[in-house]
Amino acid sequence: MITLALHFPWKRYHATPWGHFVNEGAVELPPSPWRILRALYSTWKERCPDLDADQVHQVLGRLSSPPTYRIPPHHLSHSRHYFPDSTHRSGSSAGTDLALDAFAVLGGDATIYVQWPGDLATDQAKTLAQLAESLPYLGRADSIVEARLLSSADDTPTDTHTPAVQLHDDDLAPSGWTNLELLAPTIPLDLDGLTMRPTDVRARSLLYPPGSRLLSYATPLTHPHTPPPAHRPRAKRKTEKITAVRLTINGLALPPLTQTLPLADTLRSRCIKPLTPGNGRQAPRHSNLAGKAADGTPLTGHHHAHFLPWDTNHDRRIDEIIIWTPGGLDTEELDAIHQATTGTIGVPEGVPGPRRLHLRVTAYGAATDVLPAEWTKPATRYTSLTPFVPVRHAKKRQTLTEFFTAEAARELAHRQHPAPAQSKLLQGDWPLYAQHRWTKRETRNDNRPSRGLHLTFDEPLSGPIALGRHSHFGLGLLLPTPTSEPQAHQRHAEHTEA
Repeated sequence: MITLALHFPWKRYHATPWGHFVNEGAVELPPSPWRILRALYSTWKERCPDLDADQVHQVLGRLSSPPTYRIPPHHLSHSRHYFPDSTHRSGSSAGTDLALDAFAVLGGDATIYVQWPGDLATDQAKTLAQLAESLPYLGRADSIVEARLLSSADDTPTDTHTPAVQLHDDDLAPSGWTNLELLAPTIPLDLDGLTMRPTDVRARSLLYPPGSRLLSYATPLTHPHTPPPAHRPRAKRKTEKITAVRLTINGLALPPLTQTLPLADTLRSRCIKPLTPGNGRQAPRHSNLAGKAADGTPLTGHHHAHFLPWDTNHDRRIDEIIIWTPGGLDTEELDAIHQATTGTIGVPEGVPGPRRLHLRVTAYGAATDVLPAEWTKPATRYTSLTPFVPVRHAKKRQTLTEFFTAEAARELAHRQHPAPAQSKLLQGDWPLYAQHRWTKRETRNDNRPSRGLHLTFDEPLSGPIALGRHSHFGLGLLLPTPTSEPQAHQRHAEHTEA
């Protein structure tokens, strides 16, 4: 076993993961294989140029295989720094820009152990030992490090340190563990890609350096020790049912609304995986999140989870996914949602749809408190955000307007809503929306006509309203349209049709 001990005498480790902005406050812990190899290569060029190039290349090649880690007790923290912005030269009132310095505070022996399988030849071991001892820092320059190559006689701690192990085949971390992704080299090692500057990577419009890949790792969740609060008697209060969860989306590019179905399908698949037998669970269970009864039959009544998109900026892109579950979610289902949002999420290669998105839970609670205010405000007019796709097929001699009007009224009746007094079809880009679920291997042969709807009711209704096929996956979502405001979606549709 090849083991590097990375000791941080200042007990702080500063490193921003690839693809993250420094002000996100993210810390790459454990350090990625890509970072370690680049640091060793730089140390060779700057501090140990006398080392044999072939020996260094062989060592780096051996270290290109995925390692495992032992991480000391730690917690994340940050400091805030304010710098004068560009207005301080103009003579006007000076402003400031905020910069975050995020870091991990390491406890225990403040040492991260990195282990690779196999052994090195004697000459290769001497080369790696010299490189490690010459390494000045790892991550940002604040992360002073004292590295050394351990011999086989040295022991690595197993009681105070937590492991980080590689996951395979898109597996989720077991219960009590969290997923993370680390940038690693491909095999065989591409030295040109390893030494490419980040500015050159971006100049070539690449998301990741050539010769690199993302590896999924899992590590146990750590809970920093805090003293128990002083006991204070509290009046008993009724626990409010959790019926909505909001998740914000972060990524290099937000997905368009046309990719609502594949994103919602992927998120649901990730959410329900911890609840299915074989993932730490012995028997199936009733779940509003999965939409299944304990015997595996689908739930009826539309009280189970709806994965709905929200375009906060009206730019036709998905900024949030809102899990609206009128029947309520329990603690285990909430934990499953949190577990699904660790790491990145997206459809697999070869499937059209969004990839490498970061989702974060920003709120959960009663729908009246968590859903956007404009969703729940009573209104008599509703307009489609995503297309309505009928479940049934049109009858002979039935016009498209008659067919969609009848299907919308039938769907509303299933949800205990009255039929609309008026119904209007909206033209637009609705046929561009994905209509098939990749997890069910549905094909384009099952595509159906889709349209936007503008419905008018005699009495105000409180939303949200989701109708039609795949209404639990974001399609058929209608939102209140205030009478005093122009119909933004209808204007978009008319513009598209023109």
